[in-house]
Amino acid sequence: MLAVRVRMLGDWHVGSGAGRHGFVDRGVQRDGDGLPFVPAKTLAGVWRDACERAARALDGVGGEEAAGSWREWVDFLFGGQPALQERGVVPGGGPVRPPRPAALHVDSLHCPPEVGAVLRSRPLLRQAAVFVKPGVVIDPVSGRAADELLRMEEMARGGITLSGRAELAPHTVELTEDQAACAAALLDAGARLVEALGGRRRRGAGRCRLEVSGLANDWKWLEGRTAPAVPGAVSGPVPAALPAHERRPADGPGWEAAELRLVLRRPLVAHERTVGNTVRSAGRVPGRALLPAVLQRLATDGAAVAARAGSLVVTDATVEVDGRAGRAEPLALAAVKGEPGRLVNLWQERPADGVVAEPVDGSGYVGPYRPGRGLERGECAFTQHTHNTVDDALQRPVEAVGGLFTYQAIAAGTVLRAQVRLPAGLVAAGWQERLSGTWRLGQSRKDGYGLCEVTATAAPCARARPLPAQAEGAGARLRVWLLSDALVTDDRLRPSSRAGDLARVLGAALGVVLAEVPESPPAAAADETDGGGGGGVRFSGVRRTDPWHARWGLPRASLLGLGAGSCLTFEVVSGTLTAQAVARVECEGVGLRRAEGFGQLLIDDPLLYACLGDTTAPADTPAEDPDGGGDGTAVAQGGGAAPLPGTAVAALAVLEEAAWRDAVQRHSPVVAHTGRSRVLGAGHEKVRASQLAGLLPLLSHLRGPNDPAARAWLERLRPVPGERRRRPWPDAVVEAVTVLLREPGRVWELLDLPETQITADTVRAGALREQLWTVAVRTLVEDCLTALRRTETSRRHEPSRRAGQPPPQA
Repeated sequence: MLAVRVRMLGDWHVGSGAGRHGFVDRGVQRDGDGLPFVPAKTLAGVWRDACERAARALDGVGGEEAAGSWREWVDFLFGGQPALQERGVVPGGGPVRPPRPAALHVDSLHCPPEVGAVLRSRPLLRQAAVFVKPGVVIDPVSGRAADELLRMEEMARGGITLSGRAELAPHTVELTEDQAACAAALLDAGARLVEALGGRRRRGAGRCRLEVSGLANDWKWLEGRTAPAVPGAVSGPVPAALPAHERRPADGPGWEAAELRLVLRRPLVAHERTVGNTVRSAGRVPGRALLPAVLQRLATDGAAVAARAGSLVVTDATVEVDGRAGRAEPLALAAVKGEPGRLVNLWQERPADGVVAEPVDGSGYVGPYRPGRGLERGECAFTQHTHNTVDDALQRPVEAVGGLFTYQAIAAGTVLRAQVRLPAGLVAAGWQERLSGTWRLGQSRKDGYGLCEVTATAAPCARARPLPAQAEGAGARLRVWLLSDALVTDDRLRPSSRAGDLARVLGAALGVVLAEVPESPPAAAADETDGGGGGGVRFSGVRRTDPWHARWGLPRASLLGLGAGSCLTFEVVSGTLTAQAVARVECEGVGLRRAEGFGQLLIDDPLLYACLGDTTAPADTPAEDPDGGGDGTAVAQGGGAAPLPGTAVAALAVLEEAAWRDAVQRHSPVVAHTGRSRVLGAGHEKVRASQLAGLLPLLSHLRGPNDPAARAWLERLRPVPGERRRRPWPDAVVEAVTVLLREPGRVWELLDLPETQITADTVRAGALREQLWTVAVRTLVEDCLTALRRTETSRRHEPSRRAGQPPPQA
């Protein structure tokens, strides 16, 4: 594990790709605490660019087309770029090879978490983290600012140290001692070459110093050495021959399960589809995304063989609802229009006259149904993040290399739940504990996405529930609720979304023959005398899944099947249904690719027979993150006894000074407009403007309340005893200016800043008053003189306005 720190030496801008209408045209990216941060993609891009410069220097003069051995090490660390090689954007001759996955995983760089905890109670301090700067576009022909192209850009303040971590993936590569030293030295050399990051870094913004600790060697190791051979990817154990998969008998060995609780520390992109330049995420993490991580941590031949044979099952990770994994919202539910949170079960209930019930869209998740308590419902929260790809030659985002693109991701701080199930005894006891730890999941997990903390505990599999008497023999009807998409084939082995094909596959798994019940209107089904159990009603949907080949960056074959949340009714034609068979099928699933979470279902769940009525819990109740922090990072609460680390103290010092300066800038014009006589004294308007202007050069060199030059200047204003010459400064003005320039607390009394909302520490507040005293006095006097000049100008032009004439030009 590598500790990465970047010290921002100047103001910087990492854009979010959006702004706020009428205020900011280009905003900065912010984390869950509202603080600017450096996304991992930005860090990886500038770090890679610096390592490429070091590699070109080490490879010598070979031309841009020749990819030397050190350049191969850059591709090994940061990943290959076959798409850009194919377009001729980056050098690389010969046929396009499979893209090499990045061995270096980089995390985003954030302010210390203690800073975010402190800023939650101090909004003024949080606002000081950024400021707005005007910008223009220079016309290349005229050399002046172009018309109508003034823009306002947010800039993050410099002087703050951001920290994160990086990891040289130990599970995907095996490095010798020489190779590990080479990778460490090249990373150190690249880090030392990074001088700026973010937008406008070639025009003075974003000056920084990148520091990496935890490396085995520094850049000096590279002196006089040639690059060792680049390691290849670890080839896992050759799987044994796959046995013919057989369903376990009802009285056979049971199953073991591990309950996974995933707390997202960073946003997670579970790719669902790509629309234009936007990658959209699903509201769950598919089991196929969890399966490689599970097999990697179990690391046994038995687990790999079981996954191929369909015995090992990894369910989809869904949002946590009521302390459990949320279940796909049954399409048999409908939301009552005009009554948020109220649901009705169309399988059992008929909406009253005048009540409009709209079927749910299946995007939500429900918890377990408890009679008398109602049904708790939750939804997955999403965030959007915009990135760009910079062309090395043009040094700007262009379409040829990817341009601007947006990721929709599951929000950080979301808590997900999933299960891993496998036959008892297949893996050594205690295998559940090996699944706990830090995982990286989803798309773009090498640079800032998909970081999560996983806690695994042993959990029971599906338990056998007693079935109603009419549901055991021939003629019984079952209600089936799909918790995930189900992939089945028809008689010609083509993907099918027909209920009849699902009935055939499910019947074979249960040891009975099932048939689809002809569909009838919901109202008729609800009126049947068997309590609603005989209604042949379908609430089903078809879902097409377009998986993505992460390594090649290309789409896989589409998957078509019945969508999660579908509710169907089947009839037992022959055979006897047992509770043990139902429990086994609910544990294993049905159809194809069960190891990846497809085919999960429930049979005759109590919710399908419930009349929800008016007892439904309020919808969309957000789950609290037990660890706190908008980005899922555990943070210390402000006001605690534990001392803050040095980086947090330094960051807070920068923000507090900026917040005090902003507060002075905001309050000073108000005091100058409403209480100018309190600042300059009564009768100050009688003093000539040229005399008052003498304050400006004095204030520009003012050093403190005891400044000798200010003391001498004030002495000249006082009348000399016995002198009868009329002084231009009234005594009240001289006294007010003397108090302002000689007493340290007078300016703060006049400004009346909300100091407690910015700085809670009285010692720190006193130090800031002393440090910013000259700034406050200079700002207040300048604003008072400006307000006085405007008042006199307005009074001078008042007769012209009353006569309807334009004021004279200065």
